[in-house]
Amino acid sequence: MFSRHSVSNDASQKRQLARSLAARIGEDRMKTVGTLDDLKREYGRLKLSDDMSVADSKYDCVTQVSMPEPLRHHEHHQKDEPAPEEVWMGPWGEIPRWKRGSTINYTAYLRGYLHPSHAYYAAHQLVQAAERWNKMDIGIQFKWVDKLDDAAFALAYGADGGSTLCKGFFPNSRDLNTLFVYQRAFKAGFVNNMENMFLHELGHILGLRHEFANQLNDRMPWGSSNPYSVMSYSFPQQIQDSDVKDTKAFYDFSNDRLGPYRIVDITPEN
Repeated sequence: MFSRHSVSNDASQKRQLARSLAARIGEDRMKTVGTLDDLKREYGRLKLSDDMSVADSKYDCVTQVSMPEPLRHHEHHQKDEPAPEEVWMGPWGEIPRWKRGSTINYTAYLRGYLHPSHAYYAAHQLVQAAERWNKMDIGIQFKWVDKLDDAAFALAYGADGGSTLCKGFFPNSRDLNTLFVYQRAFKAGFVNNMENMFLHELGHILGLRHEFANQLNDRMPWGSSNPYSVMSYSFPQQIQDSDVKDTKAFYDFSNDRLGPYRIVDITPEN
């Protein structure tokens, strides 16, 4: 049983968006890294850094404070930073999630990076992270595609983001979303943990907030507390058994409301 509140889109709108962008910025800048075989071949040619140090024990993530992206049919109005007890789910009056059983197609832009090899490296780390989430069998799958027209989101270089490493998004009905990876993510101490960064950001894309479950009040009895959750600020992040259990429960939940919050099931725009 799914929520009565659902959102889906017309795929032709995304194709029109892609054509419009290409006309403005040029076809070359819209190129992706290609097929999965192309990506694996180019990744195999890279000379990877063997620096395995960790420069920081805290992950700077701005996805939550800057999201959710406005939904096409559900306008959100950003308020002050939500209190910790509101962070796990629903601080904006709705709980968006993908329709259970959905496949979320994704790709990666080729252009824009400081070095061409960075595009292949980042895309490969994202694929690895997506496959790790897929193995958890939570009810949602990620699938690599080579064409922008077929993608619900694309990985892109966000240039200098200060202390920010990556920026994802929450489930929404936009024609095409962007997962940003920033300059700092390619620096020593972070670049070798990029897959872990993407594990965290894909958690946001699945609808998860930062891990503050131990601070929830009786109004929102959801999730188990784990300071090592993939959605915590600890670095590098790893998917924990509690993450799998809670995310499965989130997508198995059949009511159309959780406490005061309406659940919105969204069909990804592939």
